[in-house]
Amino acid sequence: MARTLCPRCERPPTVCYCAHLHELPTRTRVILLQHPREQRMKVGTARMAHLSLPNSVLRVGVDFSGDAVVRAELGDLAQAYVLFPKPGARDIRELRDVPAVKLVVLDGTWREARKLLKRNPFLQRLPAVAFTPTQPSDYRIRKQPAAHCLSTIEALAEALSLIEPEGLACDPLLAPFRAMVERQLWFITEVHRGRCRLLRKPVIRNPPFARLCQDYPRILCVQGEANAWALKDPHYCEPSIVYWVAHRPASGETYEALIKPTGAIAPMTPRHSGLSENQLLAGVTREAWQRSWQDFFRPDDLVLQWGYFYSGVAQREGLALPGVPLDLRVFSAQALRRRCGTMDDLLRRVGDGCEVVDLGLQGRAGQRLSALVALVKALSSDGGSG
Repeated sequence: MARTLCPRCERPPTVCYCAHLHELPTRTRVILLQHPREQRMKVGTARMAHLSLPNSVLRVGVDFSGDAVVRAELGDLAQAYVLFPKPGARDIRELRDVPAVKLVVLDGTWREARKLLKRNPFLQRLPAVAFTPTQPSDYRIRKQPAAHCLSTIEALAEALSLIEPEGLACDPLLAPFRAMVERQLWFITEVHRGRCRLLRKPVIRNPPFARLCQDYPRILCVQGEANAWALKDPHYCEPSIVYWVAHRPASGETYEALIKPTGAIAPMTPRHSGLSENQLLAGVTREAWQRSWQDFFRPDDLVLQWGYFYSGVAQREGLALPGVPLDLRVFSAQALRRRCGTMDDLLRRVGDGCEVVDLGLQGRAGQRLSALVALVKALSSDGGSG
């Protein structure tokens, strides 16, 4: 017997997200080109975006040269752009004052998106635009290939917030996405009906935090602060690291660097970071910061952090980070098979044995690094059983 599906979102009633859809009229014409394999992914977000954007069209295929709808939409290619971070791509903010923009969005894995671009020469003739995400993806039910990668609907929400007229709130576009993610996580963690769990044979698992115990001698905890502007600030520029701290729990070695901003200090940076403008302006150059970091880190360090944002900004600025940083937030959720919440939530879960010791560092980053180190010590010593 066929499953009952919602005719709008094409999902079973138990995971229907239609109640969370918000119609978002836009000046930008969005043309979603979806790879056929992605259409079969029931947790994909292209259809969700299409249902929320009345000024959009969704087409499925690989070769769109014979697609009459796509050809009619793009026509002479005037005012059309493809959202794709290839070399030479323009900053999408340049489109803010361009009227009647047509934005082509490729939906699929990175490999599938590149295939769509390669198979359609007329798309290659379009100017490419891109942006740097301001925060990591919240797509916790699908693995992202890199920290800066976003789902289709997340990328669209951020792109539209940068090119639509002032005052258009694009955040409601993400409401059905967030509801879907939370619902899927609930099924996985509470009902235990994730597809992978149903298909896999039972296995004897190692203690959840065995890796932290094994790799404890080479763990390097890091934390940072960035000079980050509000997206709609007329003086907006890309985030840059202004404070970088690290600590090796096994040896007690600590690293600290205040880095002088390359431009003006964003209005909220002192308040959020807990560092005064005078402290920030007295920081070292970025070159001096990177040299001192080179002297501190070791090739076998296992970099551990809470979230990806600051390490992502640091890596974009050229800072060497050995190996692939490990996000304790994601790692803990996978180990415990449930969401761990904030760092404070996990500290409470670990219990009284988790003592936060002040590392003598400054501001919010210093406090967060102290908490991160305390978590690592506790989880490494007792396997996270608290």
